[in-house]
Amino acid sequence: MKIYASEFAFFLRGQARKNLKLLVLYCFFLFLMVMTYAALFTVLMEYLEGRHYSFFTGIYWTIVTMSTLGYGDYVFSTDAGHIFSALVTFSGVIFMLILLPFGMVSLFLAPWIEQRLRYRPKSQLNADYNGHVIIFGYDSITRALTRKLIAHHTPYVIVTANQDEAILLEEEGLHVVVGSPTNVTFLKNIQVAKARHVVANLSDPLNTNICLTIRSFCETPIATMIDEPERSELLRSAGANRVIPLKRILGSYLASRATTLGATAHILDAFGKLLIAEMPVKSTPFVGQTLAEARIRQLTGLAVIGLWERGTFTVPEAGSVLNPLALMVFAGTREQLHALEEIAGDKDQTDLVMVLGHGRIGCNAARFLERRSIPFVIIDRTNNLDCMDHITVIGDATNRHLLLESGIKDAKGLIVTTNDDDTNIFLTLASRRQRPHMRIVARSNQEENVDQLYAAGADFVISNASVGANILNNVLEGKETIFLTEGIDVFRAPLPPALAGLSIAESLIRPKTGCSIVALELPDSTDPIVSPPPETILTEGMGLILIGSPEDEENFGRKFRNGP
Repeated sequence: MKIYASEFAFFLRGQARKNLKLLVLYCFFLFLMVMTYAALFTVLMEYLEGRHYSFFTGIYWTIVTMSTLGYGDYVFSTDAGHIFSALVTFSGVIFMLILLPFGMVSLFLAPWIEQRLRYRPKSQLNADYNGHVIIFGYDSITRALTRKLIAHHTPYVIVTANQDEAILLEEEGLHVVVGSPTNVTFLKNIQVAKARHVVANLSDPLNTNICLTIRSFCETPIATMIDEPERSELLRSAGANRVIPLKRILGSYLASRATTLGATAHILDAFGKLLIAEMPVKSTPFVGQTLAEARIRQLTGLAVIGLWERGTFTVPEAGSVLNPLALMVFAGTREQLHALEEIAGDKDQTDLVMVLGHGRIGCNAARFLERRSIPFVIIDRTNNLDCMDHITVIGDATNRHLLLESGIKDAKGLIVTTNDDDTNIFLTLASRRQRPHMRIVARSNQEENVDQLYAAGADFVISNASVGANILNNVLEGKETIFLTEGIDVFRAPLPPALAGLSIAESLIRPKTGCSIVALELPDSTDPIVSPPPETILTEGMGLILIGSPEDEENFGRKFRNGP
């Protein structure tokens, strides 16, 4: 049955799927033609022959005539009727007996046969192939990572043991090889020893086997995703250079966003001494002030390079108001961040956070809050037997009365982290209606649901795929930090030659790509120019540090990395 399902699936994907739409339109055209001829049949029989037939008889006569069966049970005896019959027959020959079979063969049958005869799964790479990223396991995380690699023009290959999956990925235009991830000969054939990095994103046992197999013949760096953080040492012992406990990171990230307890800056990225960090406006004395009135740069030396609010990232101006629900994004040194934390003041001890969902991510979010002595309440349908450290309120979090009894009226933050995005959207919308000013942080299991969660009222949405891809991308680039904000990319790029000699304003980087320049790196200096003014002249050899959405980064790559 799997074989038949796989072959049938060919007609539901790629170009065949587009052709299927054409076939549906053509069949609709034939349907209208049959209906029209059937109506004309009843009218002409009435006025030319004086005989009355039903519309369904007309449909029967039209189909029989167009298909050239011609039973002869209903016929015209007048010349006009004969002409009409000939027209219907000719139409049937052209549209039903010639074009329809020809279309079926050329659009579906021939491509399917050709694909079956032509396709030979690639199981090796050329001997001179090198500097590529090898990805074991293709899911939403590695899909997002692949888009980043393509945007950065980094060679990559996706490894799968399933030929049908390889066909699907190749139809998406991706570079794929088929083979066993633990076969030494296959790994040597895909030039693992010459690869820039290996990403293992399968089960923990299989990732361990991959690491041991690769380490038996080469020292290529390996990054692995891991389900259970306590297995990290096992993976490292097997040869992994970087073990990423994504669910623990996501839990900590959700919790840090859900509370305003403590004016602590969260480091997002690092470029040498230059740090990119964020801090909730609500935890500072700057609430309600404009950026000019806050005088943050004058007091600390930090440059406020962005404001992040309800899924929208903006580059602030002097008159931008610091809303209590927003996050400020800074560029500066660690010492400058400490100075800001001193100004922000003492902790607010009245915080309470509710955690809806007690899976791996919810458990890690609770542990983060617990370490910081932040009170919290967990609600889930069942106890998590793998996380018995916390007392869970058992019940349906979609029940309004349960939320009220659990203390949602007193909560200042709420984390929505179930495994189902539909449930997360519903819980976010219901919670926002009950508490319009509460800080809500939601988890998105699929990237396509991020916008819906923001529309439902979430202040921040953390996508598994985006955060995982950002972490892996930072690992590939050798960055120390692996903690990035959802929806914001901070990246380094050499100055495009075509922009040398222009000012920042004249370069039109922001209008053309959406990216903003955070800092300029000088070839003869270790101290970057942070938040340079628009009149700054761009000189050859400079490096750019830019900020923008993933789409903005892709725009920059298309417009400038390939030329002016």
